[in-house]
Amino acid sequence: MKSIAVVIGILASAQLCAAERPLSVDQVVAESDGIEHIIRRTEWTDFNGGMVEVDQLLKSDGFGRHVYRYDEQTEATKLYHQAFCDAMDMSPSPGEGIVVGSAAGWACSSSDADALDAGPSQPKAADWATAIAPNGRVPVGATFRSNGQIRVESSVGGERRATVGVDNGRCSYASVTHYANAFRETTAISVACIVHESRFVNTSMDVCIPRVCGSDRGTHFAQ
Repeated sequence: MKSIAVVIGILASAQLCAAERPLSVDQVVAESDGIEHIIRRTEWTDFNGGMVEVDQLLKSDGFGRHVYRYDEQTEATKLYHQAFCDAMDMSPSPGEGIVVGSAAGWACSSSDADALDAGPSQPKAADWATAIAPNGRVPVGATFRSNGQIRVESSVGGERRATVGVDNGRCSYASVTHYANAFRETTAISVACIVHESRFVNTSMDVCIPRVCGSDRGTHFAQ
């Protein structure tokens, strides 16, 4: 009986540690003008089956959200973002990444904007948008990567906004890019999340371009 009690105690302690494990750790940094930003540290794949901690500089947008801009990152963070996208034969997305809550994410794109800069002899582009939401099994009590994808084509320039969400948007990352001309684009968006108990978790992938939107819903099973 004593040994059983010890085992139960160990399991309870392990579950408590898992429940207390944060998705990310923030360090507040202040500029000379007093404006505060955060450096967010989150675990991501090391591309060899393990995990590595990566820092992102996030600046407040004044509305309770934080903004990631590739050009404002350290060289180490830029190199990781490039490697993350290289693994999908893509490049870091231009524009901004918008983070809500304690999440973090990356956006990677392959763009044919130049090919759709229509001249007199070029056919007019169509307007369509498709989305694929994250699906599949994820671990309990550990940071996981939730991946969504969008494909769009726009006959006019303007804003492209794509948002991947997990657990009713508790973990959410949006990629926002502006184009001057017609564009065609494929983008993969990843958000880091953590679930502390075994359950089904809903996911979403939404995208809008100037004349049309697309969306998809999926499910993770945390176990």
